[in-house]
Amino acid sequence: MKSKKTTPRKPSLWRAFFFSFSVLCALFICFSCERNNINSQNPDTPSPPLQLPHGKPIGETATAQIGKEGGILTSTDGTMTIEVPAGAVDVATTFSVQEVENVLKSRSKSFRLLPENVDFKKPVTLTYHYDKISMEGTNPDMLFLAYQDKDGNFYWANKTKGNRQNKTLTVQTSHFSDWTFYSQYDLYSDNKLLNGEISLDQGEEIAIELKATLQDKYDEDYSQIQLPDVGYGHVIKKASWDYSPKKGKLMVNSGAASIVYEAPAKVDKIERVYINVTLNGDLGKDNLGNTVQQMQIIQPVVIYPEGYFIISENGSEMSALDFSGEFIQLVGSQLVAHFPNGYNLSLYTYDGSVGGFKYNLHGTPGAAVIELTQSEGKGGMIVMRPKDCSGKDPELYFSPGALNMKAVPNRKGEYFEGEFTVTLFSFGYCQKPSSKSLSGKFRFKKTI
Repeated sequence: MKSKKTTPRKPSLWRAFFFSFSVLCALFICFSCERNNINSQNPDTPSPPLQLPHGKPIGETATAQIGKEGGILTSTDGTMTIEVPAGAVDVATTFSVQEVENVLKSRSKSFRLLPENVDFKKPVTLTYHYDKISMEGTNPDMLFLAYQDKDGNFYWANKTKGNRQNKTLTVQTSHFSDWTFYSQYDLYSDNKLLNGEISLDQGEEIAIELKATLQDKYDEDYSQIQLPDVGYGHVIKKASWDYSPKKGKLMVNSGAASIVYEAPAKVDKIERVYINVTLNGDLGKDNLGNTVQQMQIIQPVVIYPEGYFIISENGSEMSALDFSGEFIQLVGSQLVAHFPNGYNLSLYTYDGSVGGFKYNLHGTPGAAVIELTQSEGKGGMIVMRPKDCSGKDPELYFSPGALNMKAVPNRKGEYFEGEFTVTLFSFGYCQKPSSKSLSGKFRFKKTI
């Protein structure tokens, strides 16, 4: 049900009044270098190399002392694993892996592996686990591990081996630096890489472009990555596009690797459309070493009504019957939403407008609080519980996750927009422990 067809409940009295990366646009500029097919090369007109500054550390560092007997080290989030064989080093050596900023702004995470400038006597095995990363809008068989050298240049690891079932990419290397993965074929909009689902409002449109990155010197261990290009000859330009179900409009630019999709002018509920692009021809080799002659990329598009507030619990989504919000500068936001199953959700932020808010007590600057009340006397829930129900430790345990406010309105007609993940605990947790995990997203206009 759309919010404007109901009378939203006003927020209750307040308890307390509560990218950054301009190089990316230049990175994906379309170059007009023509090739007869995706793997042909013209040494006189090569695409510029992909070169960027190194990313800043953003994650915790995992370290291990590994000696001549060998050993294994995994990043703190479980994504990157280093397997050092026996005999790779002669003495105990400090190995480390730390997540760093992904300067490619792609769906992958990047990791700094140390020690650098050390010659291992035997190759070290790197395994990248992508099971927690959305692969929508790309083809996992065309993913390759890649590293960035000291000058910022990126190189394919051509011997990458993919495993779709285990969702891993593996390579043997003696080179430690910043590592990530890179795709040969991707979809872009406004020169920005699409990562996962596209979200559109009813009546909104988006231009989508297919680009490819040449992978030359495939028989060698490494080859330099060039800027992605839309003009890689007839294989890319003759890609066929389709969509299903036939909701909205798909306009194909004849002779170009791009389309414009326009969402339906009106939807009464969340709709999903899948855009499919099919390529035929010499598409290079995949990460199993197979020559690829045909490939499909499927891009999901989620279309929202004019306003929405959606929560997800145990894999099931539910849309609010009505919702409203209030924002006061230097104080914070309060949002309320009411759901068909009797859930009444209240969200508070304190001392801030947009950004990430960790969960804490009401009134804590820079914090968020989420409360849930339920019908039929099922009791309420909140983002905190006692750490120790024996009473010996007075400290509180707060929910992991965060409330991310992407936009707040300064005037009527502007939007509240954000998303959250949270674990809620029952009031009186120590007497009757209960918890539930929710995620949610919202976008709606300020109406007063």
